[in-house]
Amino acid sequence: MLTLTQGHLKLLEICPRRYQYSYLEPVPVPTDPAMAERQRWGTEFHLVMQQRELGLPIEAFLREDAALDAAVNGLLAAAPDLFAAEGFRQSEHRRTLPFNGYTLTAIYDLLVLGPVGQIVDWKTYQRPPQPAQLAKDWQTRLYLYLLVETSELAPQQVAMTYWFVAPPGAEAAAVLPSSISIAYTVAQHRRTEADLQRLTDRLTALMATEMATEMATETDFPKVDAAQGYCVHCPFAVRCQRSQERYGHDGEMVLPAIADIAEVPL
Repeated sequence: MLTLTQGHLKLLEICPRRYQYSYLEPVPVPTDPAMAERQRWGTEFHLVMQQRELGLPIEAFLREDAALDAAVNGLLAAAPDLFAAEGFRQSEHRRTLPFNGYTLTAIYDLLVLGPVGQIVDWKTYQRPPQPAQLAKDWQTRLYLYLLVETSELAPQQVAMTYWFVAPPGAEAAAVLPSSISIAYTVAQHRRTEADLQRLTDRLTALMATEMATEMATETDFPKVDAAQGYCVHCPFAVRCQRSQERYGHDGEMVLPAIADIAEVPL
């Protein structure tokens, strides 16, 4: 069965064509060096946090990178209760669930299970989104949905907390770690399930149409309405003949926001 992660669901809902070019028929896109460096640093931070959770030494990593040392120790100081919590704890915890012909998959940066279930996610960018925006994000929705569906916990017994740490070069005001916690309800669970059913039904229909017509001509999934503004941050805008939205009237390239870049599972 085809695997669907939060990144797949996000792109599928925003623009089926972008999902197609990103995952089904990957199209190479140029990499911005600064963005690649931010991703590298974020991956290193996740690896250090994973090693610490496993009880492995991390001092050598911290000595080599002052920003990493500040981020890790700042987080440990800001969330002592989280790191002292007992019960089942696992870093890079994977959960899967068969759903409507697909396999839903999530990898939690940290999962802590006791009387309640707490999903923790590390974010290594400077400006946290608004809580309402995070609650609507497919990462939040899928991660909470999967935990409830694959455990004996009720929706009101689980929550997801995002911890934001400052990357290298962050403004002084953003150096201290901050967190946003998202609660969960039965109504949210049902709404997520309905939206998952809708998206997977749509993907199945799109793939069936593509298979039925691929012998005669190449078939692309539908594009998002340009008026919604998503093409500004899309690396495939030129391919989709949306280059004006991607580059602007003066030809200057507009790179995607760091928060829009899908995380790479470790």
